[in-house]
Amino acid sequence: MEKTSYLTAILGIGLIVVALLLAFNTKSDVIVDQNGLQRNTISVSGVSSLTVDPNKAEVYVKVVTLEKTAQEAKNKNSQISKQVMDALKKEGVKEKDIETSQFNIYPRYEYEEVITPDFRSPSKQVLVGYEVTNVLKVTTLELEKAGKLVDVAVDNGANSIDNVVFGLTKDREKEVKQQAMVAASNDAREKAVALATNVGVTLLKPITVSESSFYYMPYAARAAVMEKADAAAPTVINPQKLDISANVQIVYEIK
Repeated sequence: MEKTSYLTAILGIGLIVVALLLAFNTKSDVIVDQNGLQRNTISVSGVSSLTVDPNKAEVYVKVVTLEKTAQEAKNKNSQISKQVMDALKKEGVKEKDIETSQFNIYPRYEYEEVITPDFRSPSKQVLVGYEVTNVLKVTTLELEKAGKLVDVAVDNGANSIDNVVFGLTKDREKEVKQQAMVAASNDAREKAVALATNVGVTLLKPITVSESSFYYMPYAARAAVMEKADAAAPTVINPQKLDISANVQIVYEIK
């Protein structure tokens, strides 16, 4: 009877340990170091989620022209594109912050019906001209000017705005990544401490630390978001906060 109770108690403790491991996304293991010594370890996953304000805006300006010849379409597109760029520079945009992100030249065809003596109406492909598309990426750190840049581009000949993307500069992304990784490693440490305390082992130093992932999605304001209620009114674009996430894996030695 006492033996049965003893086995039941051991089984119960084992189930508790397994439950804790699953709850904290951890696992226990035994590794062998370079000296051939065995080490008891636990592996912990730490996660973090942050929200930050963007500090960079990219306005994608599209200039499209259609002419009878490719050269005519290209020349007209170059003229309008230069006009748009000059206007943007007057608004304080630096030349290095205006880049061509896409440039295409291709023939434009349309189909027209042909009436035949047997009253059939087959269609034939007809060349109507050549279309040139030039998309300019305009970068600014003055987020409140994004709507103004949209108006300036359209008022000076741009056909449309593909979108306005709010994101992070490289330096700011690096800072945010460090913050997210610190928060994720703190989360992993808290899990490891809680697990070690509950199962009655001593948590020692980390053996390995690895970054599993770092992710953030820039916010893109599509054309539908930028429509004006009044053609004479200035365009206003309000950026959203950005979601940041990170995940780390840490292996601790225990005894």
